[in-house]
Amino acid sequence: MRWPWQKTAHGGDRLAIRDGENSLAWVQTDARGRPQRAGIEMRGSDNAAEFARRIRSLALPATDVTALLALDEAQLLQVEAPAVKPEELKSAARWRIKDLVDARLDELTIDVLNVGDGRGHAASRQLFVAATRNAQIQGLTRRAQAAGLAVSVIDIAELAQRNLFSFAAQTDGLGERATAALVRHGAQALLTICVDGELYYARRLEWDDAGLMPSMPSAQAMPAPMGDLDFVDYGAADNTPDLAGAPRIVVEVQRSMDLWERSWPDLPVAAMWVDAAEAGEALVGQLGPALGFPVQLLNPERLFPGFETVASTPALRAAVLPLLGALRRDAASA
Repeated sequence: MRWPWQKTAHGGDRLAIRDGENSLAWVQTDARGRPQRAGIEMRGSDNAAEFARRIRSLALPATDVTALLALDEAQLLQVEAPAVKPEELKSAARWRIKDLVDARLDELTIDVLNVGDGRGHAASRQLFVAATRNAQIQGLTRRAQAAGLAVSVIDIAELAQRNLFSFAAQTDGLGERATAALVRHGAQALLTICVDGELYYARRLEWDDAGLMPSMPSAQAMPAPMGDLDFVDYGAADNTPDLAGAPRIVVEVQRSMDLWERSWPDLPVAAMWVDAAEAGEALVGQLGPALGFPVQLLNPERLFPGFETVASTPALRAAVLPLLGALRRDAASA
């Protein structure tokens, strides 16, 4: 089993799944990443064996399956790259994160990725470390095997988002520019910045509907996932003068953009895409004037013809988009 750092060519239909003990979200695509069918299967009153048999009855592509972990099932930590030989990097990175995770190191599966993939920028001195609990991987693979699905790749939310929105940037002729994406994941939102198809920045933000959906009560503040630490001093005061009264999510995105501009003055953000369900339009309307560059809603149908037919409900749409992102890097090389 491998983490999806490298591209791999495929010649047939592909399958990506989001597995839980009580549900399975899935999308099947052709070799070019175009969605063919999708669904969310709920376990309900079935026992584990009955649920596995029901999944088998779907006749899904069973080999080389990509599994996507939810945002709260894995971490992506950014640290200084240890000065060691390449073959020693993963072991050294494990020790580098030992004080940043709320778990014993022998309980974690980790992998590493250079920030910006080491493309000659100063980011090559930084390292992303992906970490998830061994028990999470074991449970996922056990349930998949029972359903007749051979998982070969495990992806995380940050990389799936990188793939999806790098594709959007390429489609709009911005593939070599810095572009950002903000996506809601339940009680959190994930902000990423990519350049030329590689991830340079990722930050998890607490989601709050306040100021975006006045007809609805504000969401309760939720604690960050275990070990999801924010190491950056974003500097700006809570009441940034030009954002007085703005929703908290807008203020935090602006802080991240300010940090990016200071850190990467030669890579200004050219555009941002937003995917936040019913709050999306209001968020775009507030982020655009605050950030000073184009901000727009993601149009999945433009990227994946047939998406609206396959993902016909809001719940299915929210489940399918990240899964398509998880498959996108492989599909791009087919």
